[in-house]
Amino acid sequence: MNRTQIKEGRFMPLTLNELYTQTKHQYHLSMIAGEAGIDHIMNWVYVSEDSSTHDFLKGGELIITTGINCQDEASLYDFIETMIKSHTCGMILNTGKYILSEDITDSIKSLCDKHNYPLIEMPWKVHIYDITRDYYNKIFMDTQKDTSITDAFLSFIEEDSLHHYDALRILEDNHFEKEDCYEISLMKCNKKAISDDLKLRLLFLMESYIKLNDLDIHIAFYKNHFLFVFHDMEKELIYNEMSSLISTLKSSLKKMQIYAGIGSSVHTLREIRVSYQRSLAALVYAVNKGQEIARFEEMGFFRILHSVNDKNLLMAYHDEYLKNIEEYDEIHDTNYLETLHQYLLCNGSIQHVASNMFCHRNTITYRMRVIEDHWDLKLDDTVERFHLMTAFFIRDYLNL
Repeated sequence: MNRTQIKEGRFMPLTLNELYTQTKHQYHLSMIAGEAGIDHIMNWVYVSEDSSTHDFLKGGELIITTGINCQDEASLYDFIETMIKSHTCGMILNTGKYILSEDITDSIKSLCDKHNYPLIEMPWKVHIYDITRDYYNKIFMDTQKDTSITDAFLSFIEEDSLHHYDALRILEDNHFEKEDCYEISLMKCNKKAISDDLKLRLLFLMESYIKLNDLDIHIAFYKNHFLFVFHDMEKELIYNEMSSLISTLKSSLKKMQIYAGIGSSVHTLREIRVSYQRSLAALVYAVNKGQEIARFEEMGFFRILHSVNDKNLLMAYHDEYLKNIEEYDEIHDTNYLETLHQYLLCNGSIQHVASNMFCHRNTITYRMRVIEDHWDLKLDDTVERFHLMTAFFIRDYLNL
């Protein structure tokens, strides 16, 4: 299994603690230092004898080493320090031949304790091949389980009704009940295409955050977005956790802009597609408005426009009220359309329009007279103003 070949699905959420607890007697493992970090996310096993290979690490790997190139305290200290800086989750030292138990000095233990970096000793009689094969299999089985959960959620999002029965069984077996509260959130970064390395790094950071805060969230990567399924969580908590997660990601990945859209809560698995579609609309809204997080419920009139499936109908409505003015502006290099928009936004206040457009009020008065006469608009009619404002909302929505 090549851990860089990740497309649709969720990153494996195993922790080092889970595997250590399951196998410490079988492989005679003993914790030497850094036990406070035992709940680190573990996503791979990497056998390394040379710190120069750290460029190949993605974060979250369990390092196993015989120490063949670390036969003095300084070199072993430097090797462990490099692996800590590479965000690996811990290290197993295969002691008894190249390094001995007494070679693990107090300064090395202090280094691991300081960084909450689990340092585990395994005697030479245990073959590295045996433990790595076992751990690879456990990671693979966990990934298969997690992929099946992701596929089950996606069958409802994609309305794949042929597989709903199996999907429901898988989700209920994993404590996602048919009748419960669910809410979808989507996240993306400012890169058009996300490399596998960046995807792995982001997913690792997300899983670590979720584990650290003990949150009931399922993560998947779907259609170039990170998809979060929140299970039975209050709206404000969802917003706060997404905001905090974005801050965590940005602190680790400098100069990266991250956006998120939060859908609406639904109360059955069969309705989860609705929450997904609304979270996608909120994400598009957030990106185009330049704000980190947008909630569907705060999108105002755009929520109604989102529910209209016939986009041609929206365009026809827009054209009926605004197209002629739009075309006139293009031909004559005028600014009547924006003047009309500001007039409606300012509730007919010439002074406010002039201030917003940095014009003299006489200029705005003249433009409004032309607009009313040339296009036969009755701006003192409430219904007419409503139609025009709706057309402007449609324009902005279609430009999202």
